[in-house]
Amino acid sequence: MTTETEKFTVNVNKDAMNAVRAEAQDKGVEASALIQRAIHQFAIDTGRMDPARSAMLKAQYEIIDEFVELAKQLFGEGRFDEHFVLTVFKAAMGSPKLRARYERAIGGDAYGVKLPGKTPLNMYLGWYIKNAIGAEPKVDANSQPVRAQVRGEPIQSYTLLRSGGR
Repeated sequence: MTTETEKFTVNVNKDAMNAVRAEAQDKGVEASALIQRAIHQFAIDTGRMDPARSAMLKAQYEIIDEFVELAKQLFGEGRFDEHFVLTVFKAAMGSPKLRARYERAIGGDAYGVKLPGKTPLNMYLGWYIKNAIGAEPKVDANSQPVRAQVRGEPIQSYTLLRSGGR
């Protein structure tokens, strides 16, 4: 969720990987996201991470979980449209508690720009919001995702969504 990442390959028992895929499907995420989170949690639990980085990761996962729950709630209330990602962000910023947690996760003001952790986290949040409700990206004639640009919001761009049938 930060710009500093390292990619590596690991071989996993087939039955274990099938279990991970099934759990990921139940949670509405990709297996790689579930594995990434497990690795992050393991690293945090070892106590060997930089305390500031560990606190930032904890805050980011906390906000992801809260945004997912908010997305499910808003979806259940019938508030889905192609701008649903923005709808969730606006609702989140309307909650002082959720806004404060988001600001802790990005390390600054929700409406600030050029915060190092903000863009990657916002990308993850958009992805998790989409998957939480089973939506799909809206695509153009060339099958490319359609994006919207906004100003004066915590998120400056996001992919438009269409109902995925959930």
